[in-house]
Amino acid sequence: MQTNLAEPDFDVIIVGSGIAGALAAYRLAQSNVRVLIIEAGGVPSESLGRYALVRSFIESPPKATDSPFCGDNILATQPDPRAPTLGTDYFDYPSPYSGDKFVSFYERLVGGSTWHWQGIYVRMVPNDFYMNKLYGKGVDWPINYDELNRWYGEAEREMGVAGDAEQRRDDYRNRTYKISYPMPALEPSYLDHQVSKAVPRMAPVSGIPLRVDTVPHAINSRKYDGRPACQGYTSCVPLCPIKARYEGIFHVEKAMAAGAVLRTQSVVTKVALDPGGKRVTGVYYRRWQWNDTEKRRYKLDADDRFLSAKVVVLAANAIENTMILLRSDAANSSKTVGSYLMDHPIKQSYGLAVNPLYPFRGPQTTSQIETLRDTRHRKDFAGFKTSIKNDGWSTNATGAPRGGKVAVQKEAEDWHPGTILDLVQNWGYFGETLRKTLAHNAVRMLTLNSACEQLPIKQNAVTQSSKSDDLELKRPLINYQIDDPDHYVRNAFKKIVEVHKSVFDAMGITRYKLQLDDDGKPLTFGGSGHIMGTTRMGDKPDQSVVDRNCCTHDHPNLFILGSSVFPTSSTANPTSTIAALALRAVDPIKAKLRSG
Repeated sequence: MQTNLAEPDFDVIIVGSGIAGALAAYRLAQSNVRVLIIEAGGVPSESLGRYALVRSFIESPPKATDSPFCGDNILATQPDPRAPTLGTDYFDYPSPYSGDKFVSFYERLVGGSTWHWQGIYVRMVPNDFYMNKLYGKGVDWPINYDELNRWYGEAEREMGVAGDAEQRRDDYRNRTYKISYPMPALEPSYLDHQVSKAVPRMAPVSGIPLRVDTVPHAINSRKYDGRPACQGYTSCVPLCPIKARYEGIFHVEKAMAAGAVLRTQSVVTKVALDPGGKRVTGVYYRRWQWNDTEKRRYKLDADDRFLSAKVVVLAANAIENTMILLRSDAANSSKTVGSYLMDHPIKQSYGLAVNPLYPFRGPQTTSQIETLRDTRHRKDFAGFKTSIKNDGWSTNATGAPRGGKVAVQKEAEDWHPGTILDLVQNWGYFGETLRKTLAHNAVRMLTLNSACEQLPIKQNAVTQSSKSDDLELKRPLINYQIDDPDHYVRNAFKKIVEVHKSVFDAMGITRYKLQLDDDGKPLTFGGSGHIMGTTRMGDKPDQSVVDRNCCTHDHPNLFILGSSVFPTSSTANPTSTIAALALRAVDPIKAKLRSG
């Protein structure tokens, strides 16, 4: 293998083709930078628009979130949310293990996890950058809202964001930040309006009156960037069938049109360092192909291949960025690579309304209760926001109306879980009785979904397992605990359940299920798929991995993009900040290229 070339193969190699890698590649390619995007997975079939993807989902018995993208040579090895027990998944856990299972997963294919996101596009609020200073929790970011404000705006224009500017005024230190979205907000659903009428009747929570606001989306409310307006299929997860929702593959295509090169089915094994261990010289990668006979992926080459670059950018997710660095023994003088793993833990409740709410219209969430995102109580319990779901019970434990599994026992009343599988197998319903029951329940389903921030805890970490995946690479070993010594999340969960019950009570809903937790016992929670931390940003090289420009402290030509650099989690869906940081890093990357 040739590792010292007079002229590197590329100016910049970007590892990962999700939102961060796609945006950075596009901006760099526009500036005539020689860019290679290297992606672990393949490209979902787009030969007939979305027809092939829609058919894949329709014909898939489990109807899983990755069903539209399944196929030979598309999905690289990745976590499986359906893995039944600890250690049987791509993720491994210490043995014996007393912690929590890390329930969030991701997609390794061109476009990344934006293939199955809801398109919710919420900025961090100014106070999020000063968690330690203001609330005595976590750490402060080395940058602030002022430094990201311009880049938030540029990302919103690049991706196409629909939002209500009047509801997005962030006030901080007597300054008001006004947001000018390129499109007006998506219309709230009928269900949203019914909840909005009920919320003012609720008592304040911890002295804070609640209100319902519309949700900003990277989903078109009108034709934008050659893509149509949302038609309200309520299927953002797993797939937007008409491309109204923004996806990372759009900017991969733009980057390629500007001159970038895309290499797929190529898993980066490590970054290469010069003899002094200071500068990065390129990446090693492992090509793979699907073996249909053995039903597994296999290596195409006996040895890893090498590509050289002046600058390398890791833009995979927080777990895959970590695995590359650990295999490379790079960027870890602080001994914090892999540490401070975070998610937005979810607490979910669902009920059956008295009057029809007519869900399954519009995107999966068009309104939310976000009054408790940032209050004085953040020193006592985690901030959170509550999504008002338009997709009935389809994303909760029941998987209704179709049903992901059959209940073992009958409930006292046949409204729960009310799935087709339950009503047929457990209750013996069929024909007109089945039709009427489903029709009655389906129009009254309401799910409330609250995600809260999680503190950065060093022991929540990703390391290398002794077990290997099918490409002979060490699997991620996860150590993770939702609860913390201050019960920051546990206290927030109690407030979340209080909010959910208050909403149900205000709407006259008496048939509902709350996820209650007993003190002293493990918490019941879901994952948001918001995988953050592990290569945190900071000004002190002995306590962080990258600087304020997302350049590693240890290597002047190695950058890391994505939510792995987040010092704290905030309550915002991370995509907006991922996009802003990626665009902001382009100028420092170009400066490195100019400086040689």
